Amino acid sequence: MLPALEWLSARFPLVAVSNGNANLALTGGQEFFVGALSAKQFGVAKPEAAIFHAAAQMASAKHAEMLHVGDDFDLDVIGATNAGLQAAWLVRQSHGAPHGADGIRVPTRPGTHLTVSCLLTLCGMLGRSPA
Repeated sequence: MLPALEWLSARFPLVAVSNGNANLALTGGQEFFVGALSAKQFGVAKPEAAIFHAAAQMASAKHAEMLHVGDDFDLDVIGATNAGLQAAWLVRQSHGAPHGADGIRVPTRPGTHLTVSCLLTLCGMLGRSPA
């Protein structure tokens, strides 16, 4: 994960957005991010648009220019795309593709997300992968 974060942070402003208690100062990796948003501290959690919009503001980017990467389809992909951001669904294990069945909702803007198995794959899609 570190080579991917190094590659990404050298090219894009990264903002960590968490509904949980993730604290970059405790978990490490803080040096790769320009900011972090905790739902508890911010007062709004994913999938609400406000937290995605705040992340875009931290990155000094327009909503449509942002790519939100997350592993929860409903909270991350649905939330980000409905907020006007692009999204990448990080699927580390086989979860199956979302089809709008079994309680899984489909983005209001279908076809607006990538599915990747690791961050290095995402780096490859955005440019060239780290060595």
